Amino acid sequence: MSRRSARPGLVKKPRSAVWHLLLSAFVLIAAAATVLHLQWRNRPLTEPDIAPVEQTEYAPVPAGDARQFADALYRDIDRVLEERGLWPSLIRKRRGDIDRIDVAVPADLPLAEINLAITRAARMHGGHVLRAVETQRDARVEMACGFDSLHTTSIVLTPSTQRRRTGSIALVIDDVSGDSRFYQRFCALPQHLTLALLPNAGPIEIVAKHAVANGHDLLVGLPAALDDDAARDLDDEAVRRALRSALKRVPAAIGFSRYADLRSDGDERILRALLSEAKARNLLFLDGRAVPLAPIGDPSQTTGVRTLQRDALIDEIDARDAIEAKLWSLAETAGRTGSAIGIGRDRQNTLLALEHVLPRLENRGFRFASLEQLAP
Repeated sequence: MSRRSARPGLVKKPRSAVWHLLLSAFVLIAAAATVLHLQWRNRPLTEPDIAPVEQTEYAPVPAGDARQFADALYRDIDRVLEERGLWPSLIRKRRGDIDRIDVAVPADLPLAEINLAITRAARMHGGHVLRAVETQRDARVEMACGFDSLHTTSIVLTPSTQRRRTGSIALVIDDVSGDSRFYQRFCALPQHLTLALLPNAGPIEIVAKHAVANGHDLLVGLPAALDDDAARDLDDEAVRRALRSALKRVPAAIGFSRYADLRSDGDERILRALLSEAKARNLLFLDGRAVPLAPIGDPSQTTGVRTLQRDALIDEIDARDAIEAKLWSLAETAGRTGSAIGIGRDRQNTLLALEHVLPRLENRGFRFASLEQLAP
């Protein structure tokens, strides 16, 4: 008897056809999934990922007669003026056969802008401005509003020496990569922004070019190797070389940002090396730490580098209503201190909140500045 026939258990049995079919199906599914993933990653960045923000406009039902119009305009005038940054003590109202509204217009706000806002409000409520006359003696504007030809409301705009409490706001969009889905929408905002680009995260050149073309500024967000414990193994020259390499990817950058807290002398050494390179290139430093001064001191104060400290993370909570509330709080800080810096991330709710709130802040007199304008 042969050795093969004596040990039948070692004979290799042919695999079943079902097993081959299952293996082939698995391979095909895996290949299809890989192709779809690559197509998604390489999709055109112009593809609309989210719908435009809904601008919720106040849209009342137009009045049906003169009395309804007078009542509606009398109630709504406070909202109209508040949207332009006027506070209640600047507005005096009196009801009568013809309502009287006196408005002290802040010195930093053109009377023509308030005139236009009231004209729009009157039309919204179904009436119109019958006439508007500017007096030569005191440069005030007297407006007569009404329904059809019936005069119902007199509004007098008088220049005031007071100014709105506004300020400058700098907004930084952090962690922007070459694969950003929203960079075109951020760049389309007419208000000034600064984009902090991750130098080693995808094709950032196109993002940088688009931002600069739209009048926005750029920062370099440090590579992870310079922002964690691994950097402690680098000598000073290696740290400076890593920053130079990052700047080559973003040559238009006006500075760099860093968020790691200083916890030891080793961290301070790394930051000093970074700041020495920034000083040589006349770059600014955005300090994104939660507290401006670490227990071991603040090296930026001794290196002479233009340094800015953020006032708020606007999207610590990733919810549009929370981000909008943070933006209004940031504006309060700017109005109180003259300027404020807010940092947000490259994500959907942050974009939607900016699109909705920034035009309203601008209407109230806030200015959107570059970091260089706020740098000491």
